[in-house]
Amino acid sequence: MNLNLNNLPEKSFVKTQTVATEVPNNSVNLSLHKLVDKVSDSLAPAAHRNKSHIINDVSEEIYLEICEDKVASILSRLLNIVILHSENSCVRISAKMFNNIVLLHLKDDGCINYDSISYSLSDMQKQAEKIGGFVGFTSYRNKLTTIAFSFTNNGESRPNFFN
Repeated sequence: MNLNLNNLPEKSFVKTQTVATEVPNNSVNLSLHKLVDKVSDSLAPAAHRNKSHIINDVSEEIYLEICEDKVASILSRLLNIVILHSENSCVRISAKMFNNIVLLHLKDDGCINYDSISYSLSDMQKQAEKIGGFVGFTSYRNKLTTIAFSFTNNGESRPNFFN
């Protein structure tokens, strides 16, 4: 085998005639739908105890380009907050992509404590900001509650508005 070391990418290394390119640790290509399934499955027992169920309406065509663990951690905590404050409900999770921004909605039709959800979400905003995100909350007296979680999906911890 003829190996030309002059044409290697900058972030490559050579070890006993093997060339490998580094892959950033924070870059992932996982379907958001699959991540929502994982998080939903882990919280299914809690939802079942509250006589609630979770529906994943996220398209399988949305892929994460940022660290799965960061998004999963926030999503898990948000979904747990919804489940803890719901009873006999249907929690629907949906998502849309806008350029490099993902907007997730958690909609719950059985909220029993609006004030507790609002209080619990204040800490979540700080976590979302770490990945260039935002957490918002709306609730109506007919028990429809929506939590919006948005984040940049470009592998950076904060959005870069100048590129």
